[in-house]
Amino acid sequence: MAPDTQMNPVVIVGAAIIVVTGVMSVLVDVDFGILALQAAVPMLIGVGLVSYGRLRSDGVAATSQRTVLKWTVTGFLAFVILGAWFGEMASRADSSILLSMTGSLSVGAALGTVIGVYAARLRRTNEELAETVSELERANERLTMRNEQLDQFVDVASHDLRNPVNVAKGRIELARRESDSEHLETADAALTRMEALITDLVSLTKAGDRIDEVAPANLEAVSRSAWGSVDTGDASLRVETEIAISADESRLRQILENLLRNSVEHGGEDVTVRVGAIPNGFYVEDTGAGIRDDLRDRLFEDGVTTGEGGAGLGLTIVKQIATAHGWEIGVEQSAEGGARFAFTGVEFPDG
Repeated sequence: MAPDTQMNPVVIVGAAIIVVTGVMSVLVDVDFGILALQAAVPMLIGVGLVSYGRLRSDGVAATSQRTVLKWTVTGFLAFVILGAWFGEMASRADSSILLSMTGSLSVGAALGTVIGVYAARLRRTNEELAETVSELERANERLTMRNEQLDQFVDVASHDLRNPVNVAKGRIELARRESDSEHLETADAALTRMEALITDLVSLTKAGDRIDEVAPANLEAVSRSAWGSVDTGDASLRVETEIAISADESRLRQILENLLRNSVEHGGEDVTVRVGAIPNGFYVEDTGAGIRDDLRDRLFEDGVTTGEGGAGLGLTIVKQIATAHGWEIGVEQSAEGGARFAFTGVEFPDG
């Protein structure tokens, strides 16, 4: 049952007091003046509790009925004892009115003290909570500012790094017209690798750890689009599903690009990559050599790579984006002995 549909225990206690007082008023045989005097206080208490429970009491009491009613019963039993004591003293003709008044005032003072202690603790807790919230807000502002500074730095750095790389690649193309040297091929490969590293570093910084908005994304269409962005050589792609998933399409494409590139680079020239659906997500697998057992548990850590010369950032980006979506990744061996990445916890727009 939802909290807003539960009966507030404060209302329950107040209503019980009103009912009991009304029944007792009918059963007792006293003058109307005495009846009104004696029934006034419990009736006012009952009405006050019902009003407070309906108008002022928050949802905490409604969701904690057992706790509230436990203390109600505790207070009830305590005052049963006190009521019996007061009744016994009142029935004795030789009892002291002053001592009875002292006892009554002592109970009121003790009750007020307990409430005061509770109020003081509640006030202190609220002050500490407010201070904690303020600290969190300040920390969030500092973090946001640092993220913005980091984004600016990455944009500038990547731009400044790409410019000399592009110049060097242009010079290599001009040099090839004059001389076809194997050294030029090696230099061009190194510059191409540097471009890939810059792209990975920018992607890792921009990926973030939160996805603000998702929409239906057709897994087949995004997979084929990602495949077109990867140097695939003689490799082949098989998409064995037409489902749509709830995702940030741009980030999903990043995941697929990195996984497809990883399969082509490490799976061999004629590797086959498959993308398919599972009951609670999707998978990407290949027919390559697979992943060594000693790397499987550390595969998504920065700098861990399955090949030579890699920076080990591609799968880190995959993990970061998947986590931002709320997905889990499982690394397994495919039926052909290659690598299989299974994404679970994925939501489908069709329900």
